Amino acid sequence: MFKQLITAVLCFVLLHTSAQTNLDSQLGMDPTVRTGVLPNGMKYYVKQNKKPEKRAELRLAVNVGSNAEDDDQQGLAHFLEHMAFNGTKNFKKNELVDYLESVGTKFGPHLNAYTSFDETVYMLQVPTDTAAVLEKGFQILEDWSYQLSLDPVEIDKERGVVIEEWRLGQGAQERMRRQYWPTLFRGSRYADRLPIGKKEILETFKYDVVKRFYEDWYRTDLMAVIAVGDFDPDLIEKMIKERFSKVPSKSTKRELKVWPVPDQKEMDVMVVTDKENQFNVIQHIYRLPVEASTTVKDYRSGMLSQLYALMFQTRLAELQKSTDPPFLFAAASYENFVRNKNAFITYAVVKQDGIIRGTKVITEENQRVKQFGFTEGELERAKKSYFKSIESAYNERDKSESANYAREYVANFLEKEPIPGIIAEFEMTKDLLDGITIEEINKLVGKWMANPENSILMVLATEKEGAKIPSADEVRGAFKDGSLTKVTAYVDKKVAETFMANTPSPGKVIEESKNESYNITTLKLANGATVHLKPTDFKNDEILLTANSLGGASLVEDVDYHNASMAAAIAEECGAGEFDKITIDKMLQGKNVSVGMDIGDYTESIDASCSPSDIETMFQLLYLKMTTVRKDSVAFLSMIAQQKGILENRLSVPENIFRDTVSYIMSGYNPRSKPMTIEMLSKLDMNRALQLYKKRFSDASDFTFTLVGNFDIATIKPLIETYLGGLPSTYKKENFRDLGVSQPLGKIEKEVKKGVEPKSSVAIKYNGTFKYDRKSRFEMNALLKLLSIKLRENLREEKGGVYGVGAFPSMKKMPKGYYEITIGFGCAPTNVKTLVDACEVEIKAIKANGCDDKNLTKVRETFLRERETYLKENSFWLNLISRSALDGESIDEIKDYNNWVKSLTSDDFKQLANRYLTNESYKLFVLNPIN
Repeated sequence: MFKQLITAVLCFVLLHTSAQTNLDSQLGMDPTVRTGVLPNGMKYYVKQNKKPEKRAELRLAVNVGSNAEDDDQQGLAHFLEHMAFNGTKNFKKNELVDYLESVGTKFGPHLNAYTSFDETVYMLQVPTDTAAVLEKGFQILEDWSYQLSLDPVEIDKERGVVIEEWRLGQGAQERMRRQYWPTLFRGSRYADRLPIGKKEILETFKYDVVKRFYEDWYRTDLMAVIAVGDFDPDLIEKMIKERFSKVPSKSTKRELKVWPVPDQKEMDVMVVTDKENQFNVIQHIYRLPVEASTTVKDYRSGMLSQLYALMFQTRLAELQKSTDPPFLFAAASYENFVRNKNAFITYAVVKQDGIIRGTKVITEENQRVKQFGFTEGELERAKKSYFKSIESAYNERDKSESANYAREYVANFLEKEPIPGIIAEFEMTKDLLDGITIEEINKLVGKWMANPENSILMVLATEKEGAKIPSADEVRGAFKDGSLTKVTAYVDKKVAETFMANTPSPGKVIEESKNESYNITTLKLANGATVHLKPTDFKNDEILLTANSLGGASLVEDVDYHNASMAAAIAEECGAGEFDKITIDKMLQGKNVSVGMDIGDYTESIDASCSPSDIETMFQLLYLKMTTVRKDSVAFLSMIAQQKGILENRLSVPENIFRDTVSYIMSGYNPRSKPMTIEMLSKLDMNRALQLYKKRFSDASDFTFTLVGNFDIATIKPLIETYLGGLPSTYKKENFRDLGVSQPLGKIEKEVKKGVEPKSSVAIKYNGTFKYDRKSRFEMNALLKLLSIKLRENLREEKGGVYGVGAFPSMKKMPKGYYEITIGFGCAPTNVKTLVDACEVEIKAIKANGCDDKNLTKVRETFLRERETYLKENSFWLNLISRSALDGESIDEIKDYNNWVKSLTSDDFKQLANRYLTNESYKLFVLNPIN
């Protein structure tokens, strides 16, 4: 619900405005969007967009949520949303989900809905290359709008599903929320209308009570239909008018009330504790009025808020880099809090004993800005960063995803957020940005914090033996001390314009070849490095890079394992070349560049990305990170202090203990798989870690680089020769080391008893040796897709025993071919055995009978539709090319993929289930509450 203003603004897309912007002019509507109001009062939005191809994003937005519930309906706005998938006039019971899965729409990613305090939104993606399927999509939206069945049998089934969703939400955060929510929203219905509702109502409500909500609030004046996709907009607009004009309007209408959050006359200070809470959190929320967003002047005001947030974030990040940081993480934002209230929020995560200090430091930083303001240098970098975000969206204006547009139009309907479009945004930004002064931004903190009485200062703390938790009065005192502290002005250090004044001596390309079928060029450099290049037009403002080399932490002894596994993170915090981490972050403001290094168990890797305009910066930073080891003891100690703070209460969370237990057992009790502890962190040696880092990244001849995205071979080739070809090499080809670790075979059953809430977590696992090739991986995914469908139909839809359930694979080649299948779900403790037995029933059925025709169609269509979209994504090709090189597989095998899908038979699933889901490899792990 806390939607940041920056997100709202940066999501805008497509319209034109004049170069001379009139601040009083209204923000117009993107002319590529067709909107209208039907005679019955229903609104519609239509936009043609070709990303992804052959797909449409459809939405039904209903301007009502849990705030509209009567006292006997608490939770039923959300319950009704569930019922939309359990029977309509034209789709009986579960036929709606069955039909959509049969055309390749995935339940969850492409078929979903949500309910909040003020709205309910249904989301659906459908293929557009078949007219009948597209028509069915709109039939579904029409059915949702006024033709739900609300069959009593289905209602009773769904009670269990929604109660399990409620159960999943129980825990420390929910218990603390119940304590502070009434104060946070005092005097407003937001205080007592959480969308999940009350368990006792969900269990006992009469059928006519949920029907009453549907009749009262699902009406045409509160609904909008949104369609964005690869289609003929004339046809779609006509279809909407013909179909949805028939939806009857209501002659008698209940008033939809607005529930304001009242201002308060005294600052509330709360300290809320829980034994199962992991992080100590400080939040100071200043309640503010909602500001208008209809004119260019309003848009400019939003720019000021975003620039302020960018600059303040940078300052807080610097404070986190001290030897003894005052907090583990801190942030500040100006946000849309709820529909009718904005907020300025400062937020910090601190160590167990850091609540008073953290409160004081955050308050001091706000006072520093209030007294001295930001500097011109800070504003200049923030402007560059802001403009880069707008420019990137502008560059991608013809490649933006349809779901992004649909999200904007939903917000326009529900919250009146303007949608002028990215062309208008880009022009306004160019016209307005330079004129924004440091003086007007510096006034914001005084404006936002002018009335501390209308705020709430909350501390969410971990209750533990021996820990002193400050009282509310002590926290109030820390705020007062921070407000009165005599602060000095922030000193902004000038940063360099480039990472490298002198470029390295280039290395030559000694061999070049091209795979014409896939437009992949391969370069062999004189230093031994291999580079695969695939230029694409999938995105205008995206270049992706990955690199891999064999070895990783397997080449060090156990005593050095943690130094090796943490080495890349330590090196990242120390910086690169002559630049510390703070300086690097500042230098990257205004650029779209990311370079990350990692040392895994069997490989070392690099993952990077950039805009085409920033590609040399990306190469420079990559070069520095591969060739320089910068020691920074302050940064190292800061990192260790923060990591210790993260770990100190980690085991207070039952789910963390459960995950650690399962992981350690499934590793065969490998000492390298023990969860990180504070004691282990204390033993890390910066010098040794950086020595290992240097060793893993110092030999370019061992690396294979892959680049995919919007670049030209002729243009990028000199940069590759300079920055990749210029890397040093020892020409020592390494391989990973098989440490002889063996995964546990045979049956295992393990119960972990932790937690006080009446909820259990179940993990059923199967594991064994695996022939690691592309077809085997495809077959494993097909089997688990079928199993997930069958488990959902049984455990969720038939028994109502779970909210979510699925089967997921992990397949590894190194050090030896190995697979691990996980079936996971949460449920009531009393239901564990019943649901575990139900899983076994479904597995036995597949082993005996394979896959029926209905589900075979679902599996096939899902895979074919997924692949159709993936082939137009840079990330898919990056992974395909790099993994093929690393695993020694042929890219040409992807030509066989569709044939593999189409040739799947029922008998294939029978054989696969008997091969991988064996009784001998069965393992059951259950987390149960203590009582």
